[in-house]
Amino acid sequence: MCHSARFLLLGLLLASSPCSMVVVASSSPELGSSTAAVSLPDDEKPPTARELKKLIQQAAMSGDAAALAEVLRTVGKLPGREGTAAVLSTAASLSSGPDDIYWFLLQGVAGFKGPEAFTEMGEFVLRYKSKPVSRDLLNSLAKCRSKYVNRVIRRVLERGSTDMQLMAVDIAAGVPVRRTVDVLMPVLEREAAKERGGKRPPTPLKLAIISALEALTRQQLGDSLINWQGWWNKAREQGLKVIRDEADDHTPTTGLARPLDPIRARQFLGLEEMPAGSVLVIKGPTAANGNDTNFDHIEEVLERIRIPHQVVEKGELEKPSYQLDGVAAIFVNCTQINKFCGNHNISLGYVGNRMGRCGGPPPHDTVQFKMKQEAIEKLVKWVEKGGYLFTEDWVLVELLEIGFSRYVRSGSPLEEAEVSIHPERGMTAHPMLRGVFIAPVDLDALRRERWAGYDDDEDDEEDDEYDPTVEDDPGDVDRERGKTAVGDGEAAIEPSEIEDPDIRLIDHRWKIDKESPSLSIQSKKVQVLVESEQLRKICGEGAVAITFPVGRGRVLHVLSHFGKQSSSDNEATIENILVNFLLQVRIRASGTR
Repeated sequence: MCHSARFLLLGLLLASSPCSMVVVASSSPELGSSTAAVSLPDDEKPPTARELKKLIQQAAMSGDAAALAEVLRTVGKLPGREGTAAVLSTAASLSSGPDDIYWFLLQGVAGFKGPEAFTEMGEFVLRYKSKPVSRDLLNSLAKCRSKYVNRVIRRVLERGSTDMQLMAVDIAAGVPVRRTVDVLMPVLEREAAKERGGKRPPTPLKLAIISALEALTRQQLGDSLINWQGWWNKAREQGLKVIRDEADDHTPTTGLARPLDPIRARQFLGLEEMPAGSVLVIKGPTAANGNDTNFDHIEEVLERIRIPHQVVEKGELEKPSYQLDGVAAIFVNCTQINKFCGNHNISLGYVGNRMGRCGGPPPHDTVQFKMKQEAIEKLVKWVEKGGYLFTEDWVLVELLEIGFSRYVRSGSPLEEAEVSIHPERGMTAHPMLRGVFIAPVDLDALRRERWAGYDDDEDDEEDDEYDPTVEDDPGDVDRERGKTAVGDGEAAIEPSEIEDPDIRLIDHRWKIDKESPSLSIQSKKVQVLVESEQLRKICGEGAVAITFPVGRGRVLHVLSHFGKQSSSDNEATIENILVNFLLQVRIRASGTR
């Protein structure tokens, strides 16, 4: 974006602000580093909605991340709904094109702080509920702690689809204000009525709401609607801060490197209830020369997060006597599947296939630890009967393209690289991606548990002045309580009253090891969960993580080695994929959660 375009953009956006000067810092690759001041007459009219959309589109298409971030920060300070609408409509218009800009816009608008911004987000989500962008916006709001996010949550719970409602409850579980409980209670009553007096099992949405209420209130009242309604009618006037301060903290301890959201944390602890032998890891053997044939050790990840499991070598699985009865989930390590000398451990240089040429003296013992057809057929039948199979890297060649070739096959081998990744648009609502592509948890903020407004600048003295008679968001109160609904009679808000938005692009990356096979998708039943534009440019297929149903079971495959993944924002981000896989196994096995 040229200097004049940027100045025009910021000039129009800032015309509605009492301040008529802004200093802009640029670090654009095209422009280098520069600063400039923009001065405007105080009587300029604010930009129209059409002008805002056009200018945001120009900034988005410029490829200048610094300029786009500055635009989002400025728009986020504007009162009213027009700025938010302009950002969201721009994101919605990017049906194809640069994914990084699409996600930057959604993550940026999720950092806005004005109440009317959330009113617009709520209306937008419903207006576009048949489109991927609605789920992706909800995913971007997953770590939002603003009390105003209840304006989005309430609308989604009233008129959104089931998958969107579950996402909304995930958000609600992390917003501990009284208004959140008020929003959840009528939905809990609605979902409880679907049980028809115990004739039907509780809905997944009801169970999610119970978990959210437990996290918000720190109360353990079970799954009974009557218990929650009776308690809240008496306790509400105390205010949620007082209730939480006086309650015992039942925050689950999972052993994970990254804290789970409250709902999944409750589900995660239930993994301990799964019968012994439910989780199995298949690994490669250690060769006679001492070489470990495993390139990854998923069993170590399971051990770290304290998931009970058993480990078996491929040779055992191949035996006719080895049965998979009672096994619900199987993880298959990536192992060396090519022929090599098992007698010596002396390499005379790399020869491909992650091996060196044997430099030891004769005799040479050529070995190959590749899964045999009997084992492959056994796994295919097990999946068809309802098993959940997790595979990675060379297991695509060893197992999937033989036993599941109608779904996926191996593509060209890749060079070692680290690529940026994104969820497939609209797939953020998929159970396998819960908690994966969201901002990392601020552990310091969680420990402080600041209350009013969640403002880091607040001091402890303000915390002591908490007034339980003040509603959290009087602009979003249910009509049946005799007050106004959203937007009715809401007082005008000055730009100076709106907090600065949080604008930051979350950086997720995936490490590809040398000679990892790319994925060649063969069936429309295959769902791409995670993709990479960079990878697509390299090999023509951008899939990084995929899943597909087989009979009553399911397969989840990830490109390259799962245990070596990280994120520049949080080292345990990708760990969530494994957690989600296990949770789906438990939910399926129990028939409830």
